[in-house]
Amino acid sequence: MKIKEAIKKAINELKQYNIGTYGNDAVILVKTALSKDDVFVLTNPDFELTESEEKTFLDLLEKRKKRYPIAYITKSKEFYGFEFYVDERVLIPRPETEFVVEETLKIANKIKAKKIVDIGTGSGCISISLSKLLNINIFASDISSDALKVAKINARKHGANVEFVVADGIDWIGKKVDIIVSNPPYISEEEYKNLSDDVKFEPKNALIAKNDGLTFIQHLLKKAKGKCNYLVVEFGYNQSYFIKSHKNLTKVTKDLSGYDRVAVFKFS
Repeated sequence: MKIKEAIKKAINELKQYNIGTYGNDAVILVKTALSKDDVFVLTNPDFELTESEEKTFLDLLEKRKKRYPIAYITKSKEFYGFEFYVDERVLIPRPETEFVVEETLKIANKIKAKKIVDIGTGSGCISISLSKLLNINIFASDISSDALKVAKINARKHGANVEFVVADGIDWIGKKVDIIVSNPPYISEEEYKNLSDDVKFEPKNALIAKNDGLTFIQHLLKKAKGKCNYLVVEFGYNQSYFIKSHKNLTKVTKDLSGYDRVAVFKFS
């Protein structure tokens, strides 16, 4: 099978499975199977895949037809200008979470010796981005030791100064810090049922929280006063009513789709 034949096959089959990004995905599947870049794939249409490469390509195609996420296929996702390693142990970083970093930077740039903790770090995309951009040490926690293995890969990759802790919630934090940041689980069980098949390949415990998705956010708000001066947290598009009812709220930022997405709370 030649590259052009592989791309054509992928496009045709992904179209049949109603995958809207079929053209881009087809190129990604081929270049991943070949361990080559876009330029090679697009400028060498008659390049012949080996038997092993063809098998890898066909396996990847079958996965994508089942809506297995492209980020897991490539083991890579860009976030805030950094490239992160990702696999099924962690959530795939999303553009809306970049607003957590953005709002945290605005606060942190006004503080001299800032101390920041990232709760539910997953791939480490928030903590590592902040560590690199602010050139500081950051503590980051997650309930999943498997997720932290991925975060450590990314910390080493970027040379970030992040210390990782296996922990649930924020009770483990000793001395009060300047900022706690978090992209916590905030999807309800009912909402989860209606999510796209792509998302259901991601770790469920990093997505779902009880009590209409608010359990973890409620924990953060209940404990935050004694643990930090600022809390920057991502929340669900339909949770503004709860977020805006809190007396310590100082700011809400909308995501690229126009939904309220990131809240800043002040406790000092």
